[in-house]
Amino acid sequence: MKILSIYPGHCSTVAYLKDGEIIDCISEEKFNNIKNSLSFPLKSIKWILKKNNLNINDFDKIGIVGKTTVFYDIRTSENNSFESVLNEKENLLKKIYRYIDVNLKFETKENILKKLQLKKYNKNFPRRKKYYFRKIMELLELKDENKLELIDHHECHAFGAYYGLKNNVNNALVFTLDGQGDFSCAKIYKVVDNQWTLLANTWWKYSIGELYSSVTKVMGMKPLEHEYKIMGLAAYSNKKYFQKAKKDIFEGLFWLEGLEFRSKIPSYAFSDYLSKKIPYHRFDNIAGALQDYLEELVIEWIKKAIKKTGIKNIYLGGGVFMNVKLNKKIQELPEVENVNFMPSCGDESTPIGGAYYLYNKYKSIPKPFKNIYFGISYTNDEIEEFIKSKKLENRFKVEFVQDIEKRIATLLSENKIVARFRDRCEWGARSLGNRAILGNPSRMETFFEINDRIKQRDFWMPFAPTILDKYAKLYLKNPKNIKAPYMITAFDSTELGREKFKAAMHQRDKTLRAQILEKEFNEKYYNLIEYFYELTGIGGVLNTSFNLHGYPLVATPEQALFTFENSNLEYLALENFLIIKKK
Repeated sequence: MKILSIYPGHCSTVAYLKDGEIIDCISEEKFNNIKNSLSFPLKSIKWILKKNNLNINDFDKIGIVGKTTVFYDIRTSENNSFESVLNEKENLLKKIYRYIDVNLKFETKENILKKLQLKKYNKNFPRRKKYYFRKIMELLELKDENKLELIDHHECHAFGAYYGLKNNVNNALVFTLDGQGDFSCAKIYKVVDNQWTLLANTWWKYSIGELYSSVTKVMGMKPLEHEYKIMGLAAYSNKKYFQKAKKDIFEGLFWLEGLEFRSKIPSYAFSDYLSKKIPYHRFDNIAGALQDYLEELVIEWIKKAIKKTGIKNIYLGGGVFMNVKLNKKIQELPEVENVNFMPSCGDESTPIGGAYYLYNKYKSIPKPFKNIYFGISYTNDEIEEFIKSKKLENRFKVEFVQDIEKRIATLLSENKIVARFRDRCEWGARSLGNRAILGNPSRMETFFEINDRIKQRDFWMPFAPTILDKYAKLYLKNPKNIKAPYMITAFDSTELGREKFKAAMHQRDKTLRAQILEKEFNEKYYNLIEYFYELTGIGGVLNTSFNLHGYPLVATPEQALFTFENSNLEYLALENFLIIKKK
């Protein structure tokens, strides 16, 4: 069975599943080089078709993530602004909200609005669905409308986490938590012997994810992109003062009613509320207060669900779980026996869950993914042709290196910084070694060199390491032996870890957002780090994403060259070709 699954929203992405296994997954940003692109992923679809020698009509099912997607226009322009979409939505909701008597209690207003919104949705859905499907069929040149199916947003988050990471324990709790999607912002499912039961569903206007994004916005950063900066800043706050900020800004804002969140104001009013509160507190203490509040709420939510069901095997999906400090707290809970975080679990992960959902519905249980190198790759012949077409030998020193991993390891041991472009591009937000900028993690100078010469990130933001599994215990505190191949959680460091990975850890709290690498996950990258260990005695490297600030992770040789030429990188490894800037 062949399934194509499409997410046409923020960081639009497409996944291809064949006979229960994810074959490809790629975001449109890889083709138009616009980070978190909103464009309908037409180029991504065309790449999948060409790579697999398929026609759009060869698919048995084509899933569209999000049932409310039909109420939005199909954006085919590459010049799109996510901020304008957010502001438009927020202003519209405020207008609707103010039509209702302002003296009514918030919960009364919400009950009225909820009924009105669902009534309007149900009334207009058939017409909008028909129109949307017709537009999709025209755009894709699809002949059979019956192949199209809309899939609930949070079911995509849930199915992606569960089936993508499935272990041998039959009973599980699956948590989803994000800004919002299809009128929800948080759900809990119980899965027993592949039978799914919805335990809790939080209405989208009680959204913790929207709170985090609203703070990001009010503090002058980009919502749905810079939340990680708030998380990184939080550790620099003073506990005495962030507790004061927490009490003033956030106390009583949210609570749990059973297993569902409630808030005293609607999520689209957060920005106005925060604008009145935030000016009275320092920026780092606001970040610390928000992070502490998030952790407190989510931990209580998870513990209550485990206590109610007795199930300690948990899966987590949705953009809030991109927060690695929150994930660290979750994995350390004594109530949790097995924890599985969906990699790159923002909305770019939903097409994977959508494909799994359709396969599970119409065929059988899907197969977990072995890794997430789902993107574009190039042969040495293609790289050689690219080098010739760009006449790179006229500007740079170009070498063909048979054992390129050994050569890169040697350069790293000499304290050089190397950009690595190898095999299939990793899907998602994190570099997992194949589109990576690598450095010696034991030198603090490496941090400053990469940041000043290439990345230009905010001074408080840390880099992260890749550590070989057999050496991980030397550097990380991981008593539960949690596998971490996707850089989606963090660990406390050991004394040796703080010595050997000083450039690849959070400088304030000394935590590491480590990729713990097993050989079968990426053998070539594993061998590179093994060579580096032989030369230095350090079982890991600094690994940061191969891109310039504000751009997506590179996917193509053209993008790699652009990054190389527009930064102070000196070494670029394109497959087995090493390109060196002439001094």
